Amino acid sequence: MTMQNAMMDLFKQLNDNAMSSAKRVGELNMKTFETLTAKQTALLSSCFEAGTKNADALSKAKDPKEAFALQQEVLKSCGEKWLANVREAAELLTATRDELVAIAEEAAKYASQTTEKATELSKQALTENMEKASAAVEKAMAKATALTQEAATAGKEAADKAIAAGKDATDKAVAATKDAADKTVAATKKAAEDVKSA
Repeated sequence: MTMQNAMMDLFKQLNDNAMSSAKRVGELNMKTFETLTAKQTALLSSCFEAGTKNADALSKAKDPKEAFALQQEVLKSCGEKWLANVREAAELLTATRDELVAIAEEAAKYASQTTEKATELSKQALTENMEKASAAVEKAMAKATALTQEAATAGKEAADKAIAAGKDATDKAVAATKDAADKTVAATKKAAEDVKSA
């Protein structure tokens, strides 16, 4: 797998994780909203029922003292329900906050791990590229050295051939000169003998 593909996969995973976290946050918010709405609706229904019962009780009350006692009972019941609802809502919101914190921590941890992986992939790619560059330089140097050696060998061979040809030509010239000198000496001796005998 190439470095580019590995980085693309890494960023795709990071994006998928971010989308998953966002989806979980959205679902958690919706669930919390629905739960709170249901609790508030139930509480309001309960209080309306209590108000209706209070109106019935007041119409049947025989004196103001009894009516006041009935109202106090209804208000107490409704107040207890409101207080219980507030506690439940607080617990739900605390649980929701804890879950949101867990999602955020998980996303941050994954992002940190992804950053570490990206850094490692970058280091690996740099190392691989340096190794490839070093190998290319070594190969070029080896080729240049080989070409230099071939040129030196060819130059030496050419010089050796030129020296051998020069030596051969010199040897032939010396031999020819010696032969000509020998012939000249012989001809001179013969001419001297001929002059002496004549």
